[in-house]
Amino acid sequence: MARSTFPKPSQMPDDTSSPSAIIQRLVSGETPEYVVTHPGRSQYSQTGGGVSACGLAALNCARIVLGLHSTGLGTTQLLEELMKRKFLEDILQPCLSWSSSDHLAVDEIHKVPIFRKSLKTVGSHYGQAGLPYFEGLMSNISQYTKQHSTSTCVIITRPPEIIACFCLSDVPAELFVIFDSHPRPHKHPHGAAFIFKNSVNSTAEYLATLLHYDERLLRDSTVQWQAQLLAHCSGDVFVARRGGSTSSQWGEMALEASLQVLKLQASVRTLEKRNEDLEEDKKRLNDEVAELEDQLLELDDEHEKLKARYEQLQALTQHRRSTSIPRSSPSDYRQQPLQSPLGLVPSSQRGTPAPTASSAHRPPQNGSATSQASDFHAADALASQLQRAYDEENQQLAQQLRHLKDIQPTFFDCGICFERHQDDHLARVMPCGHSYCRPCLRAYAVSKINEHRFPILCPSCVADRGRSEFGELDDFAIQQLGLGERQYEMFCELQLARFSTVIHCRRCLKTIFVDKAEYEEAQEIVCPLRGCGYAWCKACSQAIQIGGPKHSCDGSSELKDLMAQRGWKHCPGCQTPAEKIDGCNHMTCMSPGCNAHFCYLCGQLIVQSVLRNEIQSAVSRHYRRCVLF
Repeated sequence: MARSTFPKPSQMPDDTSSPSAIIQRLVSGETPEYVVTHPGRSQYSQTGGGVSACGLAALNCARIVLGLHSTGLGTTQLLEELMKRKFLEDILQPCLSWSSSDHLAVDEIHKVPIFRKSLKTVGSHYGQAGLPYFEGLMSNISQYTKQHSTSTCVIITRPPEIIACFCLSDVPAELFVIFDSHPRPHKHPHGAAFIFKNSVNSTAEYLATLLHYDERLLRDSTVQWQAQLLAHCSGDVFVARRGGSTSSQWGEMALEASLQVLKLQASVRTLEKRNEDLEEDKKRLNDEVAELEDQLLELDDEHEKLKARYEQLQALTQHRRSTSIPRSSPSDYRQQPLQSPLGLVPSSQRGTPAPTASSAHRPPQNGSATSQASDFHAADALASQLQRAYDEENQQLAQQLRHLKDIQPTFFDCGICFERHQDDHLARVMPCGHSYCRPCLRAYAVSKINEHRFPILCPSCVADRGRSEFGELDDFAIQQLGLGERQYEMFCELQLARFSTVIHCRRCLKTIFVDKAEYEEAQEIVCPLRGCGYAWCKACSQAIQIGGPKHSCDGSSELKDLMAQRGWKHCPGCQTPAEKIDGCNHMTCMSPGCNAHFCYLCGQLIVQSVLRNEIQSAVSRHYRRCVLF
């Protein structure tokens, strides 16, 4: 059994260890197991990716191997490619861009355009990771390979590991190839590997040993269900799609991937905007909580002051009750003798004056008056103190009520979402005065800006069909809404578009806003940017030389100026420009149907004829008074 890396040519002792001999033994099924690994190349190395890249590496390996085999590459040539270091690096190449630690499921990776267009799912198998399950799985892909004469690949997932197993077609015996992107201490400790097997049983035994789990996890009720998932295993079977991938299909994949990227970017922008709104709400709520905490502290201080005042008043009342004089009991009055209505006693007792009840039982008159006066003074002092405490408390409560009214937030109803909000979120459109919450009006303004609609009218005014004057979101209102930099630039361009026109200079490659009225009046446009000065015709967009001849779209003015500079002449018959390079001044027009003969020196017509005699006599007459050479 071979358990070594693929030997280098310098290490091959004889023909039996050459690459071709090893491949022939693998194809014929003579070698039970062979391991091809390259040190330093795995999903954990710098050239392989990260801890969660095993699923991506397995799907990419299935795409490349099945794609090569389906496009006509023979099994022997395919095995030669599998044993190359460059081939393993190509498989692990996509993992370099995957920096996340989250594990992706096989079905999620297969939804990517490059895998969905290259691989076709033909079945899925689920069960507990064990020898019976892997024997059944290997038997299924082997039967499928024999029935359809095509190589198959099963992506095996036993959380958290994902590996790929191939069953190759067009071989005399069974040939299984296991791709494992994880280094294994006993088989390939230094890198990823391709492990070749020659039977269903040996492949299943190796997978059962590799993906072994502790069976006690299923019997232990205290273990959470996440740990029990280690006992479950799934196998997704893939084959290559027919026809391979053409250049047009690759273009479709790139376009679809680009659209997905744009969709994700839009989702990210939406989430960022939502996060900004939540941050604003969080800040506002924190401010409200801080304000309520301050109010609570103030109320606690007032409560402590009122409590101390109440205890002071209670102690004063108890002291007042303890110092007051008790009144006479009713028994004292019952012991006094009854008197007549006139206050007289019987005649038998007139001789001895009887003492009255007041004189017999009351204390002396002076002491009683002093005690009553002191009682009245104490009661007046207590009443005055209670009144002052009441007045102070009433004044403080009135002040607190005014303070609460001042800090009490006011609310308004948004004209878009119809929710009730505090004035902190108020955004008002002028001059109509309609009120909206900032998030709603910001979303409305952004939608109109993206649609290039200007001016941005008040939505309530637009909904009111009977309204003649409409409110408008001006620059001040837009700045209060907190738009993004790109949206605000578009709004400024829309504002300028009302009074200006955009022109693009082909020399400095910059865009400039110019006055619309001046642009409509001008026929020649000159770039106003400093250091450029490029000029062109508005009608034909041709460049104009500053300081040169007057421009004409058909070039006639420039030609006329050029002929004047060079001394060229027009044919008197058809006005075709003519230039004398050498010879005499007798010129013959070559335009069809013209037949004019003229003098290049003076420009006069000599004759229009095709007859030789007429031409000779006319030329002789003309050059009697002009210079022929």
